[in-house]
Amino acid sequence: MSSPSLLPGYDDSRVLVTTPFYGAGNNTTSAPVAAESVDAWVLGLELVFGIIGTIGNLLVIIIIIRAKFLHNLTNYLILSLALADMIASMFLIFNVFLYEAGFITIPDNRIAAEIYCRLYASFMFFWICVTTSVFNLVIVTLERFFAIVYPLRYPLYFTKGRARLIVALTWIFSILQELFALWINSYNSEKHQCDYKYPHEAVEIFNGVFIFFISYFLPLLIMIWSYYLIMRNLKRSAGAMMREQSAGENAYSLLRARKRVIHVLLTVVIAFVILWSPNHIVYLFQNFGIYLVDVRSAWYKLTRVMALANSVINPFIYAFKYRQFRKGFRVVICGCVANQVSDHTRATEMSAA
Repeated sequence: MSSPSLLPGYDDSRVLVTTPFYGAGNNTTSAPVAAESVDAWVLGLELVFGIIGTIGNLLVIIIIIRAKFLHNLTNYLILSLALADMIASMFLIFNVFLYEAGFITIPDNRIAAEIYCRLYASFMFFWICVTTSVFNLVIVTLERFFAIVYPLRYPLYFTKGRARLIVALTWIFSILQELFALWINSYNSEKHQCDYKYPHEAVEIFNGVFIFFISYFLPLLIMIWSYYLIMRNLKRSAGAMMREQSAGENAYSLLRARKRVIHVLLTVVIAFVILWSPNHIVYLFQNFGIYLVDVRSAWYKLTRVMALANSVINPFIYAFKYRQFRKGFRVVICGCVANQVSDHTRATEMSAA
């Protein structure tokens, strides 16, 4: 999940800069990366991740739509997250991979070349989807936070209509955040290549810090603090039930169900932290002209591949951790209905979830 706004620096060497602006502290043009820096294994993983991410997230969307027992607000927000990840995976194939592999070249027409450099070679749409994915992850977290920690306020903030509005706003804000790509990216007619250029070094540093804060640090802070309060609340609820010994089976079932959903979503957040943190940290320092790793090194390429894997991994987390999702998969594949699952299977799932 990156901050989608991490726009790639690029030149005729065709390299995606996941932590974008190599020229931090230098407001001239083009990222200083050699063509050979795009290794075959990186291109191969881009293609594989793109295919798996597209198919996996599409399956999540189909399962949530088709399995009626998954029709609740939490799963609708997960569907929105999967949609953003699916589109990001598609752009990873048809934009990032094709560009870096050299299958798409700059048009000869000047106007077409400007459009190509500002919209396509900048990977603007790819980063819009990645940023939207991060914001959707925050929304899913806050939805669970209010539902568990402040249940009385929950209906005020999370109706279906408001949820749709909030999801729409994540896309709008992501688009607005990426509009600067149209400004700093341009076509160099003399060299027949795409360049990027800031008007001043201070603008570049401000933009880099802003992206790091809005697309990574602030979302991470919100999610960690929210899940801390959620887990503390669930622990207190469980303790209260144990002391009172009067809670019915429905109360215990609700508590167990909430814990399972929280474990799934917490795993998604942990994956986000592990996969994106190295790349974001490199990016932050890079904006101040401090290169923690050589962009040509295997270590940098590893941080980049980890970041690109984030849109791929969520469907696998749902498959292994979310019992209801596994049940929904069977509903879609075999046409079963939920109540046709045998009691033995239910018991097995409950112990494995």
